[in-house]
Amino acid sequence: MNFKNRIARKLYTRRALAVSDALAVGARMGRRPNGMQGSAARKPANCENADIFRYTPPHPGLATRRPALKQAKTSRGHSIYRGVVLWHESLLELRVSYLLQTWRDVREIHSQYPRVTFVDAEGKTRTHTFDFYVVFEDGRRLAIAVKMNRKRAEMLEMLARIEAEGICHNGGRRLADETRLMTEKDGNVASFHNCSEILAARETHDPVAVEELRQIVRCTTGRIRFATLLSGCRDVAARRAAVWHLIDLGELVSKGTGRIDELTWLSRGME
Repeated sequence: MNFKNRIARKLYTRRALAVSDALAVGARMGRRPNGMQGSAARKPANCENADIFRYTPPHPGLATRRPALKQAKTSRGHSIYRGVVLWHESLLELRVSYLLQTWRDVREIHSQYPRVTFVDAEGKTRTHTFDFYVVFEDGRRLAIAVKMNRKRAEMLEMLARIEAEGICHNGGRRLADETRLMTEKDGNVASFHNCSEILAARETHDPVAVEELRQIVRCTTGRIRFATLLSGCRDVAARRAAVWHLIDLGELVSKGTGRIDELTWLSRGME
């Protein structure tokens, strides 16, 4: 396993552990003590809205197929976005999946959808299943194919034929407004690191620490290093998560497009 794959697996495992730890803490906090009887248990403030606290298991969404869990030559697994399971069959698909989850104004993300038909250069009808399907808040629908950049020419030709056919299945209704090809240039290792930190901060950030950092940032002019924001705080882990959360919200912006670390220059963004 090369260096890039080891880093990608490490970041994926780190976020998975952070999510499981957060869920475990929530389960312990919500567990009823052994000596407490049912009549003495604390009830929700509003019993009419008690259903909002009910656990809803993740579901596959609009997926038309479920990839096999194991395969000798690929990296397979899944992540969860707003209750929908997003399958990936390679590290590149995993990186792209994390990138999509950090996009703004996204309402839904589905994997293995839509399944469309098109006519190839030989006149034969072919079927293609897109890797990801993104629905934005304004209703725009984007079908995304993920492939290595060396296959860019043939993939763009296929996507052009799919759009010419109306992005549909056997002449049915249009399933997406446009298509897009994403390669390792989009889902690179630096982007995957940044997206992993952002997604972890969404689930583990402390609102008090975020507000405390927000007040500091509002009094800041010019650029400031990431490490400087960590100095002098009581809880470095909470402050680090707060920094990444403000980056996610656009209130902190990094200089450049590479990996963000303690030496990265940050500046105030649009609030």
